[in-house]
Amino acid sequence: MAAHAQDRPVEVSIASQPLRTAVLDFGLQAGVTIDAAGSERCGPSRGVHGRLSVDAALSRLTLGTHCTASRVGAGVWRIVRLAPTAPAATRSRPAPEPSVPTLLDEVVVTAARSDRLLLSRAPYGLSSLDGLTLERAGVTDLEGVSARVAGLTVTNLGPGRDKLFIRGMAEGPVAGQAQALIGLYLDDVRLTYDAPDPSLRLADIERVEVLRGPQGALYGAGSMGGVVQVVTRAPDLTGFYGRATAEAGRTAGGSSGQAAELMINLPLLQNRLAARLIGYDETVGGYVDDTALDLKNSGDMRRQGLRLSALWRVAQAWTLRTGILAQTIDVDDSQYATLGPNAPYERRRGLSEPSRNDLDGAWISVDGDLGWARLRASSSVQSHGLDVRYDATPSAAVFGLTGAAALDQADDLSAAVHEMRLNGDIGDRLSWSAGLFFSEYTHNRTIAVSDGQGGPPVLLQHRRDHVDEAALFGDAVYALGDNLKITAGARLFRVGVEHRSETSGAPGSFEGDDDLIGVAPRLVVEYDRGPLVFYALATEGYRGPGFNAGTVGAGARQPFRAVRSDEIVAGEVGVRFSLLDGRLRGRGAAFLDRWRDIQSDRFDERGLPFTANLGDGRNRGIEGEVEWRVGSWTLDGHAVVNDPELTHPDPGFALGSDSRLPAVADFSVQGGLAHEARLAQATVRSELRLGYVGPTDIALSPTSIAASAGYLTSQMVVDAEFGRWGVRASVDNLFNRDDDTFSFGNPFYASGDISTPQRPITGRVALTARF
Repeated sequence: MAAHAQDRPVEVSIASQPLRTAVLDFGLQAGVTIDAAGSERCGPSRGVHGRLSVDAALSRLTLGTHCTASRVGAGVWRIVRLAPTAPAATRSRPAPEPSVPTLLDEVVVTAARSDRLLLSRAPYGLSSLDGLTLERAGVTDLEGVSARVAGLTVTNLGPGRDKLFIRGMAEGPVAGQAQALIGLYLDDVRLTYDAPDPSLRLADIERVEVLRGPQGALYGAGSMGGVVQVVTRAPDLTGFYGRATAEAGRTAGGSSGQAAELMINLPLLQNRLAARLIGYDETVGGYVDDTALDLKNSGDMRRQGLRLSALWRVAQAWTLRTGILAQTIDVDDSQYATLGPNAPYERRRGLSEPSRNDLDGAWISVDGDLGWARLRASSSVQSHGLDVRYDATPSAAVFGLTGAAALDQADDLSAAVHEMRLNGDIGDRLSWSAGLFFSEYTHNRTIAVSDGQGGPPVLLQHRRDHVDEAALFGDAVYALGDNLKITAGARLFRVGVEHRSETSGAPGSFEGDDDLIGVAPRLVVEYDRGPLVFYALATEGYRGPGFNAGTVGAGARQPFRAVRSDEIVAGEVGVRFSLLDGRLRGRGAAFLDRWRDIQSDRFDERGLPFTANLGDGRNRGIEGEVEWRVGSWTLDGHAVVNDPELTHPDPGFALGSDSRLPAVADFSVQGGLAHEARLAQATVRSELRLGYVGPTDIALSPTSIAASAGYLTSQMVVDAEFGRWGVRASVDNLFNRDDDTFSFGNPFYASGDISTPQRPITGRVALTARF
């Protein structure tokens, strides 16, 4: 029936109004699905009345708006901006259609390093979330994203200090010198190396893509668990417009918060050059009391940021894009508790624990058509500063102090990344890609232990690590028939490490260097049967070697001076489906990962950080995601069941025979129910989300194990749009749960005395104006 929706006449009555609300109203009256995300830059609609076919009605609705309705499936349309017409004397071919958010199955995803891959045909464990959906739900960071995709875990140490894990492949909650397991990217620019998630605010985002499994062949070192790519909205060459949002929130038993966000799109040269500016200032109130320090509602966070990008159409087939970003996060205290379940939001400590996270970066990329191949070249530079204090009072005597003690850690990170990639076709059956990659990364870290009151440090450690990586990579996709394809690729790489460190009280300084040379292969077989895409793949990920500073372990006990490289070899079989005229769609997969010489950041018996090799492990599991649309209702859900295990512990840091990986939960399940309706002059969307993350054990050392008994997540959102205005109300943690989440808190306190509770029930209201 939906397949003939464009032919059957419908009775509609749509008044003159902004195109965005007009097409949403029309979709409800006609019983069809319309993606209106691209209508933000369209002119107002004159409306339509009468009994018309869907195609005819949409044609009249979009007349004179500089936009059109494009049918992308049975009973499914999207609104796109019409490409500007070039002068006849210079026009050689139609201008390319601007990229706009679309229905998820029709999105061209880029995390798989392809410019032509539709999500609905992707033979990978790949998910994509539309930026408009995230905006409507008030999602501003990756913690909110993790509630909407299968297998993504975000720890809860605090803003700017969390780690990301995918599919149970975790080596512990501490962010230290070991390279991150998950590659985090903003428009193909890597944001982290061994730093935690910088909690970049998801402002003016086109979509977020999550690519699971090791991606060494595509992304190189530091993508062993997968890739999270944030795709921003590109500057628009065709019109001036903007959006401003103000938000206020309150946490039960905690402090209030507020946020302001502004986006401006500014054409500078007609149809040639445009800029896009995003700025924000956000405060989130704290909710933990410290009875020893007489602090109420500690843990306030302030996040401020600016992002400016420019797009220049150099020629008909060539574009240049550049941008800068800057973000600062200030947190006045950590968010764990120590007084047990009867006082879940209280603690007693000797010192408060402020932290700061500063991220700055700039990038430039060039895309063009060489005729025989498509070229993309990009360069980026960034700096990342992190400062954090731990209350070390329980170990004061170990460092020769009486009373309070503090460990202050300052990290200064800088990176430069350059890549050139070519894509082309040979005949109708073979497509190929090849490229060069080079990166340089420097990490300076200072650790100081003192009385925390301004006294001189009793222990001082400086270390500098310089890592460079060079790679040659490529792959080929060959169509064996109309339905069967095979992809084979590899990355030839070298990772070099140089280390220098000095520690007071230790015997002198240490200097060392090491490297890793290897090949990371990838093989994918896919069988496309229209509504079903079956696939099987094998791939590999790796991290380079490293060194530990300071005192090493006695005999054969860790920490060792040298840290061995580690690698993951993984296999996956899966299916992606779109059934019932696209109303039921989703994906499922079974996976097996084998992990050798697991690197993990740990703390020694004094509470000082080091990197250990835990031994060998493996993980196996199944996961699924599904979405079902019925009229104005949408039901979605996802689940992961896995079995992460340390199969061969390293004898120098034995966590026990056949023990769990220092791990995420064995299972998690989450789902949501959304409804869209037209009330008076407003389009109203309501959403309820519930989730459960299962029990988790965190093996911090051979003698210290923390545990989370599992926790329930919940959210309700109501979003209304009328004309150029929008209002959103949301409530998080509906049942006011105080369950302990996945975090370690403080290395100087016994793990059994620390819990990191969920934020109490929190309400937020936001008002948006478009101009």
